[in-house]
Amino acid sequence: MILNSIGLFLDVLGALLLFKFGLPKNINEHGSINLILEQENNEEKGKWKKYNYLGKVGLIFIIIGFILQLISNLIKINP
Repeated sequence: MILNSIGLFLDVLGALLLFKFGLPKNINEHGSINLILEQENNEEKGKWKKYNYLGKVGLIFIIIGFILQLISNLIKINP
């Protein structure tokens, strides 16, 4: 029962992280500015790294949540 609840919590948390920090198309990985040639924006680079990291964390939370739910169901079947 507790594994199932933890799994559901991680799934919801992961989905929220992916919703918020999924990689939007308007963030450039290299930090380049489209209007000015040959210039990089370090703030955009940092933003891309943050979004990339938190998007991966959200995906990991969802995977771990599903695994915990599966384990919880297998424990119920085979006591």
